[in-house]
Amino acid sequence: MTGPTTSGAEGRGAAMRNLPAIAALLILAAALLLSVHARVRLLDFPLERDEGEYAYAGQLILQGIPPYQSAWNMKLPGTYLCYAAILSLFGETPSGIHTGLLLIHLGTVAALYLLARKFCRVGGSALAAAAFTVMLLSPAFTGLAAHATHFVILPALLGVLLVADPRTSPTTLRVFCSGLLMGVAFLMKQPGIVFALFGGLWVSFLPVDPGSPAWRQRFLRLLSVSAGFLTPLLIVSLWLGLSGVFTKFWFWTFTYAREYGTALPLFLGWKNLRGSTVQIFQAAPGLWAIAFLGLLRLAADGDRMRRSFLTGFSVFSFLGVAAGLYFRSHYFILMVPAACLLIGVAVDSWEESLRGRPALLLLLPQVAVAAALFQGFWNERQLLFTLSPTEACRSVYGLNPFPESLEVGRYLREHSDRDTKVAVIGSEPQIYFYSGRHSATGYLYTYPLMEIHPFARMMQEEMIREIETADPEYVVFVSIRASWLAWERSERLLTEWFRDYSARKLELVGVIDSFRSLGPVSLWGEEARAFRTGDDQCLLIYRRKRETEPHS
Repeated sequence: MTGPTTSGAEGRGAAMRNLPAIAALLILAAALLLSVHARVRLLDFPLERDEGEYAYAGQLILQGIPPYQSAWNMKLPGTYLCYAAILSLFGETPSGIHTGLLLIHLGTVAALYLLARKFCRVGGSALAAAAFTVMLLSPAFTGLAAHATHFVILPALLGVLLVADPRTSPTTLRVFCSGLLMGVAFLMKQPGIVFALFGGLWVSFLPVDPGSPAWRQRFLRLLSVSAGFLTPLLIVSLWLGLSGVFTKFWFWTFTYAREYGTALPLFLGWKNLRGSTVQIFQAAPGLWAIAFLGLLRLAADGDRMRRSFLTGFSVFSFLGVAAGLYFRSHYFILMVPAACLLIGVAVDSWEESLRGRPALLLLLPQVAVAAALFQGFWNERQLLFTLSPTEACRSVYGLNPFPESLEVGRYLREHSDRDTKVAVIGSEPQIYFYSGRHSATGYLYTYPLMEIHPFARMMQEEMIREIETADPEYVVFVSIRASWLAWERSERLLTEWFRDYSARKLELVGVIDSFRSLGPVSLWGEEARAFRTGDDQCLLIYRRKRETEPHS
């Protein structure tokens, strides 16, 4: 009788010990199911500007046109290449793009869980992953859009994961592959470099093997991680050089990007940070509070390697968010993995403190995190589970003309040949993607032309020259403030030129004004020419004037 009874007691004890981990895994499964359901329901979410740029560039790549040949911006080409792959696999539609994003997101959840397991038990790791998938559903991060930051964090986490184990000395090959993945993260967007800097410092910090000088091992690690990091950039530079676009590539992604990244003074950066921080905290206050508890626990952590890794990873993640001092909502996606790892630390600490307590008390950390996750879903329940994709887009992006761009793109596609050139004067590159028509100018945005930097007037002159030379059949003028973000001291050459150009060369064929309290207006042909908008918040679609036979 003694043996079976003892065995049964041991089995119940083991079950009690495993209960927090099982509960955490069930919470992760539920969070993933709800998250995937919401994302699948909103696959047709209209593209916003950045997505439009990436999609159009990806479309051009599939047509054999390299980046920076006929479409320019300061982003590095990694996300363009990812979009090209997604479009080829899932179709050239918003649904196809967001299907690709969903797969990227699920891969990132898995990578984050594996990284958390290096420093936390199963329960903390599972809840860290659950927090990640819920936080990125919030409009505070605009996480439903396929921003470049999503494409940064997946290779960054994988690269860090290869060298994260604080108990082992990584091989040279593993360090090289880690640098390679971090180089891919940088290629997606410039702020990705912060993860490479962190990785370089971390591999220098890891234990060394006895029998060989420590300085030599650390030097070889730095050499290996640097070689890995530079490899993707060198390959892409060679490709762009052979394609004849390296000069444009360098100007936009390094020369102009430097001007953009240093344009804001500190006081504006502080103002941006305060505004964004409040918005992001309000989206999931429970999860951020638990992450803060994890940070406090980390400060007193007796495990020096875990404290060093998580502190360094958090600091460098914030530096990525702070690049340029703009602190835009989707920049904070770079910091979410670090916050979720801190949530894992907090859960680990709670579980440790509750060891030996009654069974129900063991589940307190899981209950607290589950309540915080539920709050995240509850706050956005209309957006995630009720609104249509178009309504959800309007809810997140307000009066930006993203749903209207679909109608403009459809009109251009139906009223022009495939080789027709189109110009969009404004910052709505998604129109090019929807229409399937090439741009008459390499300037996909008017934002750089309105900023205060030495290249602004030159850029406006070049855009004017390109449009005049191409003589596009259709021109879309975006008379919407959010599409320009002009400063008081911005150059006005482009808008002054367009007044004369439109009078000489164009006729109005369409007006979309969805930004009035009286309701949306969408007019075409004679109705459009007769329409008079009450303000300047509209899309104006022009066609090149038809040539007429001279009178005899």
